[in-house]
Amino acid sequence: MLKMNEEKFLNDVFLTLKKYIQETSSTDTVSPQSSIEELKKILPNLEKNGISLEETHKELEEILSQSVRTIHPLFLNQLFGGFDVAAWSGEVASTLLNPTMATREIAPILTLIEKRLVKELLTLMGFESGEGIMVTGGSNSNLLSILCARSHYNPAIRQTGFSHNHFRIYVSEDAHYSFDKAVNITGIGTQNLIQVPSNPQGEMIPEELERIIATDIKDGFTPLMVGATFGTTVLGSFDPVEKISAICEHFKVWLHVDAAWGGGAVFSKSARHLTRGIELADSVTFDAHKTMGAPLITSFFLTKHTGILRSTNRGGGSEYLFHEFDNSDWDTGTYSLQCGRRADALKMWLLWRSQGTEGLIARTEHLLELSRFAAHEIALHPGFELIHAHYLNVCFQVKPLRIKENINSFTLKVRKELIASGKAMVNYAERADGTIFFRLVFPNHLTKKEHVSELLKIISETSALLEQNSISSEPLH
Repeated sequence: MLKMNEEKFLNDVFLTLKKYIQETSSTDTVSPQSSIEELKKILPNLEKNGISLEETHKELEEILSQSVRTIHPLFLNQLFGGFDVAAWSGEVASTLLNPTMATREIAPILTLIEKRLVKELLTLMGFESGEGIMVTGGSNSNLLSILCARSHYNPAIRQTGFSHNHFRIYVSEDAHYSFDKAVNITGIGTQNLIQVPSNPQGEMIPEELERIIATDIKDGFTPLMVGATFGTTVLGSFDPVEKISAICEHFKVWLHVDAAWGGGAVFSKSARHLTRGIELADSVTFDAHKTMGAPLITSFFLTKHTGILRSTNRGGGSEYLFHEFDNSDWDTGTYSLQCGRRADALKMWLLWRSQGTEGLIARTEHLLELSRFAAHEIALHPGFELIHAHYLNVCFQVKPLRIKENINSFTLKVRKELIASGKAMVNYAERADGTIFFRLVFPNHLTKKEHVSELLKIISETSALLEQNSISSEPLH
């Protein structure tokens, strides 16, 4: 089937990718420093005639060299990172198989794999019965939660649309921005997404939620859903779901928990208590590409309400796709917002099979230990100011020790120089009060304590160099 030049191409590509993986841990470069203008010169234009496979291979090598190494131990910039060979093999194989997960007929064993993964995760969440499906990311899972809450409130809305626009969705001030997008897409409107105040630790204040809902009802609004968060993006905070659940039950409101980041704590012994109350939720978002080490995207929507996904997403396709074959009740297309859907389950399946549940627990405990180690080292360092440390998030500022400069602007300068060096990637965040700080996160299981020490050393040296340059540039008096 393969021509000689195609077989050579595949072999060359495999060796290139293997080399890329092997050298990533030894290189001191996480991100390339080419400007957009330089990249434009490097990247050829699309042309009328194609190029040879040999040229294609060379272009792939160039693209790899100009890309951020997200599998590097010092890539701690986003809530994902690292590399798992079993999961990656599933990613490659699923692309080769190239099925759609719409029907069992086209994806027989892959459908079974997804359903088994969902069942295991439902059990971990404390849902004795329920259902779930893989989605295209945590943002789409949060969107699906609103659609399910709407169907649960009134299934007829699917046909009739809104008879009014008085629905309200409640999230904390620290909730993910995807909820803002979701209320836009669903037609509920961003003005009806109510941000409930958080305490200084970034946790939703239940008393404020109860007060706001009660006021909204008096004003003629209809509370539809509360979106709590387990593991906020910036501070890693966990909303007090047990108290929030009591409020939702009282007002008959759907409770969704966005556990895209914090859901990894269910694979933990030391941090499992953080997810207390998750079994009280109506639905949950869980991202295995965050703390499990699976490649992007490996996301799940899980709910305790059997039948709600089909009620929410069904419609069409029976004339050419969803036929009444044997086992057609296993078709997942009627549960999904999508028609064509990747077999993302395979990478998670091979990851879980290779690691085992105990292996995934050990991986999570390693990340938690890294977070505690980083917080301890930062607290002891005279040039750092620890702002907040919880779960896998460590937030800190860099203090100017020899010059007079605002700590916020100085921290931002250090971060800019860190990225310019290409040696590590760590993001920063800004709070409503203007506080700017490094947001160090630990999703990367390839990171070790020595990498954390190296990172803090790089940041400290960068800070010292900035101060020295500032002193050197001061005018003489």
